Amino acid sequence: MFDRDAWLEIFHTVLSNPLRTGLTGLSIALGIFILVVMQGLGSGLETGVANTFGDDAANLMQVRTGNAQLAFRGRKPNRRVELHNQDEQAMKEQVDSVPAWSRLVFRWGSTVRYSNQQGSYNVRGVDPDQREIGQVSLTAGRFISPLDLAENRKVAVLGAQLVEDLFPKGTEAAAVVGEFIQLRGIQFAVVGAFDQAGSRWENRSVYVPFSTAQKLFQNDDVVSRVSIGTGDAAIEDTRDASAGLISWLKNRLVVHPDDAEGVWVDNRNEEAEMFRQIFSGIRLFVWFVGLMTLLAGAMGVANIMAIVVRERTKEIGVRKALGATSNAIVGQIIQEAVFLMLVSGCVGLLAGTWLLHGIAPMVQHEFFSNPRVDFSSALLALGILIFVGVVSAIGPAVRAVTIRPVEALRDE
Repeated sequence: MFDRDAWLEIFHTVLSNPLRTGLTGLSIALGIFILVVMQGLGSGLETGVANTFGDDAANLMQVRTGNAQLAFRGRKPNRRVELHNQDEQAMKEQVDSVPAWSRLVFRWGSTVRYSNQQGSYNVRGVDPDQREIGQVSLTAGRFISPLDLAENRKVAVLGAQLVEDLFPKGTEAAAVVGEFIQLRGIQFAVVGAFDQAGSRWENRSVYVPFSTAQKLFQNDDVVSRVSIGTGDAAIEDTRDASAGLISWLKNRLVVHPDDAEGVWVDNRNEEAEMFRQIFSGIRLFVWFVGLMTLLAGAMGVANIMAIVVRERTKEIGVRKALGATSNAIVGQIIQEAVFLMLVSGCVGLLAGTWLLHGIAPMVQHEFFSNPRVDFSSALLALGILIFVGVVSAIGPAVRAVTIRPVEALRDE
């Protein structure tokens, strides 16, 4: 029940010494402010690093080839190592389980034309599993299908940037499905569109069936890259699979075991695990700094309440002499401490939120994006703040109720 007299007394006590109250409240607000801002900056860094994974999920391995640097089995150094269809098929048989598998053919700087508009974009020949591996977010139509591969169909899935550049302004993604484009001088039917939010590079890409791209855009059966989804496999299992696969590939493609440039396997699981550990450490550090600052504020509140109790010794004696219970006196003192902590904490939370929203549009970077407030953490911090306020007030409150009325009335 709302007690008007109790709240008037709280306001009077808190405001009776504005400088002391203000400095203590500032230390509490600063603790919450630092916690919120550091968490927001940490989330922005985490989002930016996550974006560096590009169009791929974290749970995959990628097989790539390059130029062998070492001579081996009569092969000269600095030769180009290539992965062919038969190598890809044999490699697939080496993998125990394949949650997702996609071959890729790349053609950078390909001319794409629609009506009287054209531009240079990236063409990717892929398998249907690329939608899962690349986490492709369709906005209209469908992705590449197994039937598209089997029949070498000339179909394409367009990125959002192509839809914006080539089609009339304001054209919806659904409206481009069924249209025809000229891709490297060959007509393709548009069957879908996608939009990878925050990734302009990916949105400048066109997906076509792997079999069609390999047949039309290159004169051999070379596979540019193979992406292997690992599903929910444990990190140790992916490490073992990656090591076994690279050993097998080097033997098949005649690459020296110590040559790191001829063929390699990127295990994105390891990279993702490393970043998870880094950001777990950052989060722990943020909480440590924030809680230490809150602890400093709590100590200030405890000191204030001790001083308040000392200054109100006669008042407390009079209240006890008039029949006030110990619970009423303890509750009053704790209520004052919680009120100060809560108001100061909310001020710090609002200031931190305002700052993050203000700087977010100005600090977009490749490795830093979309700093935001974690409200669940902020509410948890406020809950901790209230708890700390109660604990910090218990000592002074207990000392207050131990004062005997006669001694309190004699106090000078």
